[in-house]
Amino acid sequence: MERLKRSRLRAVAVVALAAIGLVACGDDGGGGGGSAGGSAAPGVDTKSKTVTVGAWRLASGPFASQNQTSQAVEACLKASNDAGGVNGWKFEFKANDTAGDPTRALQETRSLVEGKSVFALLWGPGSPSNQAVLPYVEKSGTPYHPGMSGDPFVGHFYDNIYPTIPPYSYQAMFLAKYAVETLGAERIGLLYQNDDVGQSSHDAMKDYVESLGAELVADVPQTGTDTDYTPMGNKLAEANPDAVIAWGYPTALVKGKAATMAAGVDVPWLGAYFNASDDVMKLDPATLDGTYFNYYLEPFFADTPEIKAYQDALKKYFPDVAPSGLPLNGYAACQVFLAGFEKMTEDGDAPTQDAYMKALDSLGSTQVGVIPQLEYTDKAHNGPTQSYVIQWKDGAWSVVQDAADMPTGAS
Repeated sequence: MERLKRSRLRAVAVVALAAIGLVACGDDGGGGGGSAGGSAAPGVDTKSKTVTVGAWRLASGPFASQNQTSQAVEACLKASNDAGGVNGWKFEFKANDTAGDPTRALQETRSLVEGKSVFALLWGPGSPSNQAVLPYVEKSGTPYHPGMSGDPFVGHFYDNIYPTIPPYSYQAMFLAKYAVETLGAERIGLLYQNDDVGQSSHDAMKDYVESLGAELVADVPQTGTDTDYTPMGNKLAEANPDAVIAWGYPTALVKGKAATMAAGVDVPWLGAYFNASDDVMKLDPATLDGTYFNYYLEPFFADTPEIKAYQDALKKYFPDVAPSGLPLNGYAACQVFLAGFEKMTEDGDAPTQDAYMKALDSLGSTQVGVIPQLEYTDKAHNGPTQSYVIQWKDGAWSVVQDAADMPTGAS
């Protein structure tokens, strides 16, 4: 794809892409920092020119794989440190494990903010945890890059919250557009996770598909605890769709597609970006062969300087973490933080939270590192606005559609 080979617009992202280094940044998310040494803002030590950021991590419990995203944030910061930092500033990361407990996430956040331990909250993963944390964070005024869908921010402007994941609804609509306009589908089936992961996609899909001149012929819910997907597969098959969009976690994609195929309907399936990984494909390679995915970041398998630096950083600092699509989400959020920090301190000014947010608001619409298009202004924090379409076929990944604007609603 030509876009993947062109030169990048923002040199600030390169700071995050160098490899090597660390300033007291442990694997368990601990570290020093705080406001000691005559700091100009929470988490800023002006004597050592060190800035501490963090939030919480999911390193245990049912969603422990999410810890890869926090490790990628650490790898990004360590790479920046060893490349000399950003305008002379280096970074520490503080994020304790909450095991996915929203109450613990709120406790950790309050401790960091009220203890003035962090300059910004960078990457708190999990929708349930964010639901518990967001009201407090908004009121605190602390800059925050949440590890969750941007759907809660659609139509709302929070001056201190900067999403780095697009709304799930926009991403699912993007898949529907590809199914209709590129694959020629006229009848769309939807298998969605009936909670914060999939409800926004369910809510948006019918009207959007109809606006494309197609029909939503099946709208099938599932839960994260389901084990038998036969009834769902039968319902999808009975509707005779031309393509199926699966917006839920890996089990639903794998077992839902297998059950539908067993019921006699073998059509293209299109899955969520967070399932685009080698680990998921290995669950059932035969069933998943040919599956499409949206991907709002530069694809993790691309042959570009940015992705090469991402791969190198993980290999150096967290060699047990495969540089797949999941950790790249945290890495991208870190790149956004570094871009805003670079812009804030480019004239030698000491970091402040207000200045950091003004710097982010001045980015406008641009590419930042592995994010093909990011949009922040003083009136809208839309985050990433474009997505690729990638495919797993014959045991390999490929880009089948270059980055394009995601829809925001029925046309």
